[in-house]
Amino acid sequence: MKKRLFSWILFFIFIGLFGCAAKSTPKGVADQFWQAVQARDMETAKLLSTWDTVDYLKYLNAEKFHPERYELGVEQRQGEQQAKVDTVLYTKRQGQSTVKLPGLTVLVKTEKGWRVDVKKTLASVVKLTINNVFEQLNGLLQEGVKELDKTLSESMQELGKTLEEGARELRKELSKPIVPPPSNQPNQVPPIQTPQGQQI
Repeated sequence: MKKRLFSWILFFIFIGLFGCAAKSTPKGVADQFWQAVQARDMETAKLLSTWDTVDYLKYLNAEKFHPERYELGVEQRQGEQQAKVDTVLYTKRQGQSTVKLPGLTVLVKTEKGWRVDVKKTLASVVKLTINNVFEQLNGLLQEGVKELDKTLSESMQELGKTLEEGARELRKELSKPIVPPPSNQPNQVPPIQTPQGQQI
């Protein structure tokens, strides 16, 4: 019985340590941060942010940018002191459809553990969203150029056929012998008039 009780105690200690360790990773801190932002718990979000970037939390709490949900992806460590977590935010204004905003949650290691650099995080969301928009526009333009290219190609082929037919008709007309003027009229050159009205 004592062995079983001891095993359960070790099990709960292990689970507790594992749970704490998971929350102290960059991805765990990012998850806590976005949960707090989503719940509009800005005090918790401040505790999970770097002290010099807490003022930027107001932008995440604004109606235009407040995420209704989020997804975290791959964690990328950049040395011992910095990490990035792929993040997708979903925002929705009242009466409008949901907008997907890709970005990175940027974290730095402090004496209190991993903390979110809100300024760099917002900058990455803006940058990646703009890149995403430009990629979509580029795709649309490429499709438009392909359609334009196809239309121009068809028009050029049609123009080429018309020119070819015209050249054949001209060649046919030029290959005919020249018919002399009727012989009942003498071959006269009309007189040339000078500006004063005299004939030459």
